[in-house]
Amino acid sequence: MRDENLAYIVDNYLEFEEVKRLTRLSDDELNKLIEEKLIPSPSYVIDSEITISSPLNDQHTLTMSRRYFAKNIVDLIKKNSAESYEKLKHEFKQNLLSSLNNHENKAFAYGNVFDEKDQIISEKADKALEEEWDYFCKGVYGICTLNNDENAIIEKEIAIKRILDFIANKSSSQTKEEENYLKELNEELNKSTSLFAPYQRELSSRGKYLDKLLREFSLDDLIKKY
Repeated sequence: MRDENLAYIVDNYLEFEEVKRLTRLSDDELNKLIEEKLIPSPSYVIDSEITISSPLNDQHTLTMSRRYFAKNIVDLIKKNSAESYEKLKHEFKQNLLSSLNNHENKAFAYGNVFDEKDQIISEKADKALEEEWDYFCKGVYGICTLNNDENAIIEKEIAIKRILDFIANKSSSQTKEEENYLKELNEELNKSTSLFAPYQRELSSRGKYLDKLLREFSLDDLIKKY
């Protein structure tokens, strides 16, 4: 029987050896890019132990580790391998700011980093952007966003914050207007956010908030399936 978590990861991510084949990089070259944070770390690591036995009453044990990356890792390698860490980090943060500034619901992001004149509050924004860069380098956004890029990060951030705002302000009567708005929020989250591996689903933002809301409003058919 195929484990659903392994199936999800194998189907949606690129394993280290496959990344090497597609990019023609050596182990050392690929590891160096990860160590220097020129590309994100693997989003999933699968460690396994295999025991070989025979009728001769002998036994041999193998331990293996496989690393899985978001599927855009090949494009990131082509784009980033000749750049410096400082330049990549600067571009990443600038792209985040651009995506944020251009979003119609930007005030929801990061607890609102805009002042009364709709200008970015640098100190608040810089802290958020530093955290996002750290998450990106660790491979976190290869897990929770579909495209593992700056725009998807902003889209996910705003979608989740809008859902939390909906939870905080919804009525007990479940109006048609609220139902339609929830459907809109569901569509928005689905545009940017992944399902997570099945074992992670319940504790993800999708599982904790959106899936429960859809059930609460009897919209179970809209819950995104594997």
